[in-house]
Amino acid sequence: MLSKMIFTESLPTWALFLELFVVGLIVILAGTIFAKLADRLADLLNIGGGWIGLILLATVTSLPELVSGATATTIGNVDLALGGIFGSCAFNIVIIALMNAMIGGGSVLRKVSLSHSLTSSFGLALIGLALFGLVVSGRINSSGPIAQWFEIAWSLLILVAYLGCMRLVYRFEKSQSALADLFEAKPVQRVPGSMYLALAIFACIIVLASCWLACLGDVLSTHKIGIIGRPLGATFVGACFLALATSLPEIATSMAAIRLGNIDLALGNIFGSNMFNIFVIPMLKIVSMINGQPVLLAQESVSQNDHMITGLTAILLTVITVGSLTYKSRRTVLRRFGFDAVLISFTYIGGMLLLLL
Repeated sequence: MLSKMIFTESLPTWALFLELFVVGLIVILAGTIFAKLADRLADLLNIGGGWIGLILLATVTSLPELVSGATATTIGNVDLALGGIFGSCAFNIVIIALMNAMIGGGSVLRKVSLSHSLTSSFGLALIGLALFGLVVSGRINSSGPIAQWFEIAWSLLILVAYLGCMRLVYRFEKSQSALADLFEAKPVQRVPGSMYLALAIFACIIVLASCWLACLGDVLSTHKIGIIGRPLGATFVGACFLALATSLPEIATSMAAIRLGNIDLALGNIFGSNMFNIFVIPMLKIVSMINGQPVLLAQESVSQNDHMITGLTAILLTVITVGSLTYKSRRTVLRRFGFDAVLISFTYIGGMLLLLL
């Protein structure tokens, strides 16, 4: 952290937030370029926008959650890691409201691929599975081997569930592509090596900037804010600031996809990112074991209730999107926003206020 190196113990709050802004700007620029490259790749390979968004964009733009979570776990701040994961799942859904604000015309979920109903439902199931493990771990004695074996089994269950969901989505997309080919067949074009190189470079920039953000988040969680007279705390910083910071790639790539007219690419990125975020939890368990920490969740220092609030907020937001994808309402608010976008915004704000209070 440059600001802490410069100011040492007398670190002013404005310098810390300025550094957060600069690093966030780097992530936004890299994410925007990456989205344009992914859209071009989908055209060359004749792959649907939803699928390329789910696999390529979602994986790369979710690497910040993996890197920041692993970094936070390594330095012993599990609350920051879990807050970032569940908070990112919640904020990613808010991006749909931002997309609606950008293009208008009511709900953006009315005319999209059917595969998004599947991926959003899978994301809902994975978040629920993660919260189930959080509740059970809170009932287990952290000093006993039962907690260790439960977390291992729970992590494996999340891993298998994630891979199974991805397999089902792949089969669904393949069947949809086969049906589309009956009406329109497009040749697969050669992808230049320079495009793959550019994708790798900007993916690395996103990952490195995310590691930087995680370290800044750890400093922010213990830094005393003059206005409120106390630090913000690890859970709130993880669920709000770090989640927003690590969701910047999703924001940048989704907005870039919207400008390119590829809504399926943007939504595939959002729902795929939420699925990958939960997949990060088994990775955190591995990091915890490597660091000599036998348990990840069943610790007195972990704020179970706060994570439940954030996780349940993410579930409520996802339920709204699943319902909107199914119902496809044409109702508008202020002649621009879909009713789902308004409901998403108020639900997220309410969840974050409840967490802060």
